[in-house]
Amino acid sequence: MKFRGPMLVVKDIEIAKRFYTEVIGVRVIADLGENATLTGGLALQTESSWSTFTNCTSDFFRYHGNDAEMYFEEEDFDGFLKRISTLDVERVGEDLEMPWGQKVVRLYDPDKHIIEIGEDMKVMMKRLHGTGFTVEQLAEKTFMSPKMVERMLK
Repeated sequence: MKFRGPMLVVKDIEIAKRFYTEVIGVRVIADLGENATLTGGLALQTESSWSTFTNCTSDFFRYHGNDAEMYFEEEDFDGFLKRISTLDVERVGEDLEMPWGQKVVRLYDPDKHIIEIGEDMKVMMKRLHGTGFTVEQLAEKTFMSPKMVERMLK
């Protein structure tokens, strides 16, 4: 068995596709009307079609569950923050730096699924290394092996 990726049930697929392409920056690679596959393996499916396939009624769905998130990484994290500051995007808390040094921000998509965008880990390593962290210090801070840190710094 192979995991192929998560699928989110959405109320309006056009609004959802617009959010993921314009805000998150992924592309639609397959659009079947009520189902779309995005780069990275994320799929979207309309509530109405999912209901048809599963014989569930609309009261089955509970959006805004705050119990899972989709995770993306962004190479230009500061540029991403600047770009979304001009958009009507609801944040979940504030952007912050995690204990291991990675910058992150969490957003809600139009259906209140949580989307986490983290600074690309290689970019983070290079940023921290540029501030004076040694390979050994980075390994300790990030819980990665020194070999892994060195690979990320190349």
